[in-house]
Amino acid sequence: MTTSLNNFLSDKSRENVLLKVIAFVWFITKLFSYKTWIADRKYPVIAPLDFLQNIPSGIHLCLFGIAMLMLCAIIISSEKFFIILFLIFEFLSCSLDTVRWQPWEFMYLCIFVLYLFNLKRKESFYLLVHLFLASIYIFSGLHKFNRGFLTNVWTQMILQNFMNLSIATILSYKLFFIGLMIPFTEFAAGFLLLFSRYRKWISYFLISVHIIVLMIIGPFGLNYNPIVWSWNLVMIFLLVSIYGRPIGKIDTVFLKQNVMWLLLWFVMPVFSFFGLWYQYFSSGLYTGKEKQLYIYISKQNQEYKAFSEADNLNSNRTYYIINLQNWALDEIKSAPLPEDEIYRKISVFLKRKLGKGCEKIILSDPKTKKQILL
Repeated sequence: MTTSLNNFLSDKSRENVLLKVIAFVWFITKLFSYKTWIADRKYPVIAPLDFLQNIPSGIHLCLFGIAMLMLCAIIISSEKFFIILFLIFEFLSCSLDTVRWQPWEFMYLCIFVLYLFNLKRKESFYLLVHLFLASIYIFSGLHKFNRGFLTNVWTQMILQNFMNLSIATILSYKLFFIGLMIPFTEFAAGFLLLFSRYRKWISYFLISVHIIVLMIIGPFGLNYNPIVWSWNLVMIFLLVSIYGRPIGKIDTVFLKQNVMWLLLWFVMPVFSFFGLWYQYFSSGLYTGKEKQLYIYISKQNQEYKAFSEADNLNSNRTYYIINLQNWALDEIKSAPLPEDEIYRKISVFLKRKLGKGCEKIILSDPKTKKQILL
């Protein structure tokens, strides 16, 4: 029995299991958020390039269907042919709509590409996934070092909504700045994954963090943003898979051979702090600093009523007020990319589509408290 277990957990089986688990979760995630991957919906389809904006909805559906079939094939047999086909169709699908550029999508794509290019270099595959995980925690922590995180995520989401603490209690016990322990701990854990000898113990700590996150946002907590529940489970699975065994040494030869990955994971995310690289490609999630887009749509457009803020439905106003993030999470089960460029494109799209029915669109910055009329 021990021999059979060792054979099952051999390097080849270990990689295949890792890939198939991710493929399975990816399939479920895309199925749950299927409207993210098709064009027949109310939420705007915003292509990254203008000439891709008016691609027929049938093409979106076809790419989605083929990608899902390829994921099924990979779950059954992780052949190189299926992986290549899947990546081609998935990249094409992502090129048609920016809302598909989710942080979990970026991570899964990176791991699949790593697997494909390291079929004969197993140790390199594990080392690269290790570096990728470390970068995720490092930059996720760094992005949370801001007052917006303390206000919107720590105080409002965790202390008030989850723990049911009053503002008076929070102020009385001086709990506000204790929230800084979260980004500091996340950053420190990622840093220690890179340089500490105790990676296995650090992985245990991070697993407990993901369990706590699931308790907070999961079905027995706030029941919020279910699309990332499975992502947290995958993170736990990766921590167990990668750090369940000793990690090999990283030398200068390895670093030179993989300089492009290092640039992608450790250099490009630095530019996201200056608005020059997407936050979702830099582990910038639940940072509290995301700008919010508010859309004022005439009540003559009844089809948008379902996405209106609840306190505006019975008022005497002649328009609905729609928060873009809530609209996205409600209809397509994915969060909008928190980038000014994308917000402006959405504004142009809605004004062109609705005409006078779109009364105004406001971009609100939680850091500066400024509101900009787009």
